[in-house]
This record gives sequence, structure tokens and C-alpha cells, in this order.
Amino acid sequence: MNSGVRDAVSQGYPDKALILFRQMKQNGLEPSKLTFPFIAKACTKLSSLKCSQMVHTHMLKSPYYSDKYVQSGLLNMYVKCDEVENFAYAVFDRMHAREIAAWNAMLMGFVQASCFDRALCLFNEMMLDGVRPDSVTVMGLAQLASGLKDVKLLTSVHCLGIRIGVEADVSVANTWIAAYSRCGDLSLSEMVFNEIDLDVLTVVSWNSMITGCGNAGEGFMAMGLYHNMLYDGFRPDLSTILNLLGSFAKPNALLLGKLVHSHGVQLGCCSDVSVLNTLVCMYSRCADIDSARSLFDSIVDRTRVSWTVMIGSYAEKGDLEDAMALFHAMEAAGEQPDLVTVIYLISACGQVGALDYGRWIDSYAISRGLKSDIRVSNALLDMYSKCGSA
Repeated sequence: MNSGVRDAVSQGYPDKALILFRQMKQNGLEPSKLTFPFIAKACTKLSSLKCSQMVHTHMLKSPYYSDKYVQSGLLNMYVKCDEVENFAYAVFDRMHAREIAAWNAMLMGFVQASCFDRALCLFNEMMLDGVRPDSVTVMGLAQLASGLKDVKLLTSVHCLGIRIGVEADVSVANTWIAAYSRCGDLSLSEMVFNEIDLDVLTVVSWNSMITGCGNAGEGFMAMGLYHNMLYDGFRPDLSTILNLLGSFAKPNALLLGKLVHSHGVQLGCCSDVSVLNTLVCMYSRCADIDSARSLFDSIVDRTRVSWTVMIGSYAEKGDLEDAMALFHAMEAAGEQPDLVTVIYLISACGQVGALDYGRWIDSYAISRGLKSDIRVSNALLDMYSKCGSA
């Protein structure tokens, strides 16, 4: 049955793995030390804190609790369940022998939870303990620096990577490219990109660079990179198309956006709802609201994002009637509007001075428990001010 648990997790059936684990316990069978890490992995795939705590309790009663692989699995489980500051760190703090994998998991957890100060403290503690950083450590620190938008810290991390010999790792280079662009230094992103050996260059490398150009407002540069990517024989993926479309979501870039749309159709990407949502946004930002609506109408399985993007398109244009009609259609379709949807409508009311509609949306926000959000409250204050009502 131990092997059954491992097979279930490996084949992508975390629910089945947990059922088998429960049956093992009910039948008086003890999991092996190799089974617990797989059970922990099943919990991470389900993102279930309740299951994670249940498995943790069984681990505590097991003779294998002090095993480093069991503890590492437990640590990763809590990190992936977004329980970094409390549960994950408590496990980490009690570990007797911390290997680099445990340090990296904790570092990445703090970075992903935006606990940047704690991540830096953890790295300093790691250095004091004499643990040698590796490529994963460097990637975690690069993400930390990009989260802080601290290019000086990022260059220090870059130097660390060169010093320990991981600069040739393409995953590290891709992380540096993305991090430098997020810090607003596209020239350093380009420098790292150009230093990657052609034999190890990947689609992810191109995507990181294209995304950086898009974030910097360099749409033409992004298109040039895309052309070079195709010329060098790389096949774009879904992320490539999404990143390019994001680069051209502005009035003077409609032609380029249409070219990418056409190529996305040829690649078979445009059946994906995330691409369709991005296309709706791109066309509306390019002031082609009719094309945006036509695409929206073609989406079979609309998500909340699909509805919100189209409602936002009408709202930004000041077309309150169509925005409200779509809002009611969204509810009729069984899709629950969220605070972003409501903020778009409030903004449209302020633009056109529609006080009665604004009051109705205010009541709606109260009934849905959305008005307690500071963003909704501020949007309402702004709307009432523009409508001339205190």
C-alpha cells in the first residue's frame, strides 16, 4: 500500500493518495519513511491546510519524524499551502540538521509571501551557519531583490551567483532577466540575455526578455525580439503570446496587436480563455471596442475575468448602459461579480455623473460585503465627489 500511495501522487491523484493513507492507518499498517514525503506532496497539490495538519499529526507519532526527508517534505507542504510565517517556520526552526534544500524552501517561502525582511535575515543566518548557497538560493534572492525593486541588491546577488559559479545555469539567467526588468533596468536584462549560450537558450529566456520590454513600454523592442526568436527557430508558447499582447494594449499599437493575434491563431493559442481575455483587453485599450465585444461573444466558457474585462472596457469608455447590461447578464449567467467589477462600474458612474446608478452600486457593494474594502470605499467617495453629492 506504501507503493500505491507513491504511485497515486506521481500519477496526479492526490485525493486517492490520501484515501489510501487513511486506509493504511485504519488497517493498522504503518507508512514507511518514504511514504510521508509523498503524502505531504499530495497535501501541497490540494493546497489543503486541514489535510496538511492531519498528516503532520501522524508524522509526529511516527518514528520517522526526525528523518530529514520527512521534515523537508513537511516544510515544503506548509510553504506550498501559504502557511510560511507560522507553520512552515515552526517546522524549520525545529529541524536539527538543515540541508540547503530546507534553507531554500524557507527562503522561497518568505519571498513568495513578500516577507522580504525575514528572507534577508534567513539568508544571513544561513551564511553564519556556513551553508553554501546554490543556484536555487540565488534565484530566491533575485526574486527578493525584484520584489523590493532594489537594483543594487540585485547586482550583489548577481555577483554572488558569479562567485559561486552558477551564472551558466539558464534558469538562474532567466530569473536575473526578469528581476532586472522588474527593477526597471532593461539594459542589464538585455546584457544577461545576450550572455546566455545559444546552446542552452530556451523559450523561457525569450519570454522573460519580451515581458521585460513590455513592462518597460518598449513594444517595438518586444516585437523585434519576437521576430528574432522565430528566426532562430524557437516556437512561441502561450506565455509568449500573452506577454506580447500585453505589450500592445495601447492606442498606437493596434496593428502590432492584430499581427500577434493572427500569429496566435496560427499557433493554436487563441482557443485558450486566458489569451481570449487578454485579446479583449488589448482591443479595448486600443480603442477598438467592437472587436473586443466580438471576441468576448465568441468565448464559450467565460470566466469571471472574461466578464470583468469586458465590463471594464465599457466602463473606461464611459459607456455605462452597456457596462450595466453586461453586469446584469454576468449575474444571470451565475458568475459572481467581484470588487474589481464593482470598482469599474463606480468609476463609470463618476465619469458620466450617473448619481442614481452610483447609489444603486453603493447598495449592491454593501449587500455583497464589498464596501469594507478600502479600494471600493475610495472609489465611491471619488464617484460621489464627481457627481456633486457629499
